[in-house]
Amino acid sequence: MENKKNPKYLPILGYGENLIEPAQKNFGNGPTVFPRTYSEAKARVKKNIIELKRDISQIPREKKIDEIIVTVRLNEKFLAKSYTPNSLFRESKFENVGSRRWIKPLEETTVISKMHFVKVNSSSLDALEDALSKEEAILTKSFKNDIRKLENLSLLKSDEVMQGFEDQWEEGTVEFVLHPFGEKSDKVIEKFKALLIENNVLPEKIKIKEYHDGPIFISALVKRQVIDNISDFNPLRTVHPLKVNLFPELRSFQTDELSLIPPKGEYTSPIKVGVFDGGVDESNPYLSKYVKENESVPSIPHPSGIQHGTQVAGVVLYGDLNKYESFSQLSDPVVVVESFRVLPKSDPRDFDLYEAIDLIEKIVPERNDIDVYNLSFGPIGPIIDDEISRFTYALDTLAWNYRKLFVVAVGNDGHKPAPLNRIQAPADLVNGLGVGSFTYDYSNMGKKRAFYSCIGAGREGCKVKPDLVAFGGDDKFPIHLLSLNHKGKELSAGTSFSSPYIAGKAAELLGRCKQFNALSSRALLIHAATNPNNVDNDLGYGVLDQSVDEILNCDENKVTIVYSASINPTGIAKLSIPLPLNSKLKGDIYISWTIATLSKANMLHAEDYTESAIEHTFYPHHKKYSLKNGKKTKTVHIDNDSELINDLIKEGWQLSGQPVSSSPIKYQNETEKRVELKWDTVVKNWKVMRNTSLEQPFLLLHGMGRNGSSFERMDYSAVVTIHAPKYQGNLYEDILNEYKVLQPISIRSRNEVLIRV
Repeated sequence: MENKKNPKYLPILGYGENLIEPAQKNFGNGPTVFPRTYSEAKARVKKNIIELKRDISQIPREKKIDEIIVTVRLNEKFLAKSYTPNSLFRESKFENVGSRRWIKPLEETTVISKMHFVKVNSSSLDALEDALSKEEAILTKSFKNDIRKLENLSLLKSDEVMQGFEDQWEEGTVEFVLHPFGEKSDKVIEKFKALLIENNVLPEKIKIKEYHDGPIFISALVKRQVIDNISDFNPLRTVHPLKVNLFPELRSFQTDELSLIPPKGEYTSPIKVGVFDGGVDESNPYLSKYVKENESVPSIPHPSGIQHGTQVAGVVLYGDLNKYESFSQLSDPVVVVESFRVLPKSDPRDFDLYEAIDLIEKIVPERNDIDVYNLSFGPIGPIIDDEISRFTYALDTLAWNYRKLFVVAVGNDGHKPAPLNRIQAPADLVNGLGVGSFTYDYSNMGKKRAFYSCIGAGREGCKVKPDLVAFGGDDKFPIHLLSLNHKGKELSAGTSFSSPYIAGKAAELLGRCKQFNALSSRALLIHAATNPNNVDNDLGYGVLDQSVDEILNCDENKVTIVYSASINPTGIAKLSIPLPLNSKLKGDIYISWTIATLSKANMLHAEDYTESAIEHTFYPHHKKYSLKNGKKTKTVHIDNDSELINDLIKEGWQLSGQPVSSSPIKYQNETEKRVELKWDTVVKNWKVMRNTSLEQPFLLLHGMGRNGSSFERMDYSAVVTIHAPKYQGNLYEDILNEYKVLQPISIRSRNEVLIRV
């Protein structure tokens, strides 16, 4: 669709960052309530130290090194990162090497708290004992309060090390995660390998991957007895099973004649989508001019892998084939595919995908010409809240380091009983998109989650999963795909085919709007999605079935603005929402906003996995403030009520530092109501306001960093839509006239993108 030929096409407005101003905000916290007095806590910790020293002395030499990993378990009131007992750690010379959730049993229920992993030695514990023996008056307040936060000091229990194993599990490939030990990592790995070999694990079946400032991942094929024998290896953080089919389950229903004519091949496109899969049939006439096979694993291609990769590539280029009329000719696609065969593995008996991950980690930094990658495969089984797979961590780290967008299928086990129906790694990544499938309700043709599509919630840092859903088909409404038989097509279903649809759209957005980056594309796609419940665990943020032109289009009374900027952790920014100051504003006004951030991931802190995020507050009227006096509160207009404000201040009332804020529409899903999305990399909210309640509204953004990341700037992209159905005039033009710094984005048409061959 071209602007010149269709004057009604109104591109969304860009350069919203020119409306952002620095701001200040006061953050008030009430007094901290501790579960016990210092004297009570001191006696408790002293007893812990005696028991801990005894337990450490009983660890066999082959299962420990000089420094011991100890858990510091906190009371459930102290989950926030700000409650980390740093004074205690400094005083005792404890080295904090990670954290995760701790499920604390109570008499009739359980509560979630946090445990920290620390490295200690005998002198560390002696130092803590010495501190506890000092007079209370000479100890710092912060140290005493840290002691009061503690529930327990102990070693990690074997049943806490083993994660995700079913009772009947007897043998298989597992992933061990070891704590980081810096210069002593080689010694830790050597001891652990020796322990595995001693337990009859073949050395050639042991694979190791170490990350700088991160954990050590080791995969191996083992029996249940091996895990029982080594789960008390002290540097071991966790072990979980790895199950991988050679290729994702294909729900093929039948084949049919492909009554479509291949594109002419007159044009090609510079917009590329990287596809990691099982290879591709480059001779297929629908792919031959638009797909290139690249570097691959040193294994023989598998027919099922070629079939799967061919179908995925076809969806990237054309979407669902049954949307085209029979005997019509396909247009030259606006994107092309760079295929990387990472399956099957060289040794079909290995099930860890480490070979595929190694290749992905090699390729992505080398390919500056590819910004969007699709992955329609991964390990089988639901994600585990307390641990993160190497695959997920690898993608999040690549996305952060190289500003790439990974689009990942969530998995096809959505029909299984909970929790086996939960999304699968690496779709739990926090810097990319996890994509599920929708299909049609046979009774009313409404959209619903396909029965096989895995559901949320996601993990800490991106709890709303899937991020998006696209058509994936089912037995009644299958998706039509390319086949290895060039004259036929496959009728199938699966999240494998929803994900590449989204990947193609993401790449097209970037290719047609040069001012956008991968983060902008991610924010725009989520903002454009629709869900009748706003957000839920079935559809996530909702269905995306719009064209790129539709995503980038405004109406006269429905205007979208994109802001791309960065913020310092602890920084405050005022993001103005450009609502014209005139009398044409009538009735209800609908405002929605989506904010996506890019966060460094920290594998060592499973429940604090995202190192940065943006907290936001909505202020609908810039002149309405609150006055408080004890429990009494009044809302006042800073101009119209100036005399009243002065009188009340003289009586002891206090004026708020910011205007009165307004809470957005709550998420409908009960799970989301009970969790805090404060540290998520994506937030999407909605608000309906009367026109009289709005005047120069704005969002106040607060950058937040943790795990030592407070010095790194955070990139973010915000998308805001203003919908005024009863606006008397042209809202789009009035915004442009009043806010001169905004401009319609420059959208290249398909003809401007395509290059004649």
